[in-house]
Amino acid sequence: MRARIKFTTEFNKDALVGILREHHWLPGFDQNSPEASKLIAEVQDSVDEEDVVLFRGIEKIVLSNTQTESKGTLSLEHEVWVVRLLNPSINLLQLACQTLVTHIVENALRNHKKIDFKGPIQIVERKRKETIIQGRVLATPQDRHAFARSNRRIEYRIAQIGFVTLLVLLLVTYPWSWHDPKNPVQTWILSVCEKFIGSVAVTTLISYFQYWTFLVSQREHAIQWSIPGEPEQLTIRAPSV
Repeated sequence: MRARIKFTTEFNKDALVGILREHHWLPGFDQNSPEASKLIAEVQDSVDEEDVVLFRGIEKIVLSNTQTESKGTLSLEHEVWVVRLLNPSINLLQLACQTLVTHIVENALRNHKKIDFKGPIQIVERKRKETIIQGRVLATPQDRHAFARSNRRIEYRIAQIGFVTLLVLLLVTYPWSWHDPKNPVQTWILSVCEKFIGSVAVTTLISYFQYWTFLVSQREHAIQWSIPGEPEQLTIRAPSV
């Protein structure tokens, strides 16, 4: 199985290498050793045919992670950093992707560096192009809010509309000096508005609670996994880091 992660960041090459070394993503052998060349050849053998020429002509950093038993390369392709990981186990490959993304994002947030993941993370069988599982990175609060709003659009919209409606009702029913208790039409309108306040408040709170609960659940993992062609809500969880 192979996975590909693409991202841009303000980190330069040396900084990325430092992050990889800190989190034990660099192998015990030298980057110019025969072992490294063999690993690069193995990764190249898994690269899509249209990317082979580009892959051959660029500098590669060899990766190896003992925890997930995964190996691969990091390279800069068309100003985008590309991580290619290999592992015969799809579960360990998911875990490797999640671990690597978490490590890079944590360092980016700590050092106030921008990071942007390009497209979904794709896991495919070697020598094939059909994506088995794809992952959407939800590593930052902005990512999680965007995902929650797209998957809980109705609840979020009801909460927004309900909040505005509640404010309007409270303003209308406030005992302003111009209220005339002797005016039957005005009294009737105010009484109707007062009756709506409770139901609007309850509906708004329930909708926001549903949205908030879904948002909080996204903090469990840095990557939201799904099966291509299936609704994005039907996710496959990677093992916890």
